[in-house]
Amino acid sequence: KLKLKAMNTLSEQLTSLYESKWDKLMQQLDKRQIKTQCPFVLSVQRNGSEDWYAGADIKVMFFGQEVHSWEKNEDLGDTMRAYERFFEEKYVDEEVAGYFSQDEISSGNRFMRWGCNGIMSGIRDILESCPGRRAAFLWNNISKLSTYEGGPVGPEVHELEREYFHVIPQEIEILRPDILVFLTGPGYNKYYSYILENFTLDGEPQMLSGIPQDNLMKLPVQGVRSAYKTLHPGAHLSETEHWKNYQAIIDDIRLNI
Repeated sequence: KLKLKAMNTLSEQLTSLYESKWDKLMQQLDKRQIKTQCPFVLSVQRNGSEDWYAGADIKVMFFGQEVHSWEKNEDLGDTMRAYERFFEEKYVDEEVAGYFSQDEISSGNRFMRWGCNGIMSGIRDILESCPGRRAAFLWNNISKLSTYEGGPVGPEVHELEREYFHVIPQEIEILRPDILVFLTGPGYNKYYSYILENFTLDGEPQMLSGIPQDNLMKLPVQGVRSAYKTLHPGAHLSETEHWKNYQAIIDDIRLNI
């Protein structure tokens, strides 16, 4: 019998997952003459190594809604490589926690400047008192598809994703993040329904720091240490109001890290 080669790296496991679904999804989109941006896929291969993520003590995954501007080719390898290049160019390693370089991220990109960097700065402060511990994070989207122009897809296209490219549960199994942060908008919106399509909750969402659940929820997601859902950083709130939500998340992480 032939002995199958073990997939040792996380990125190889992700590649195998995406390869099992990519062509079927593309065929369905072509059949219906639907054009989208490429399905949003992940990789942790960065400058020839995965240790920046795999070796981190605290792994955080941020979820946006859907990607606004991304690849429009139909090649899986090129699309994964685009994600790798993004992190090679824009992600900065520090001894305690990584962040997106302010010089490399557009000043209008509040998702990364406010959301990812803001919450990671709080985690960095927590870990300053924990010598030898390090945090790393990845960027994901709860909707793997967006329109060709970079907007949210309609129900028909989302159903195609559900049937032919339902990959987030396996991504979580492969990458094993400790903390999930969904920057996906208020309350029980459609992106919350997407969360429930991909994750199992052990109970009801909880309120944090007296903040209305429309603005912030702690989600009892099965299989992760902590999970939170809050407003998208592009929401029209003052800096003080946004930071109140982030500080509540950081304070809860401090209690449970």
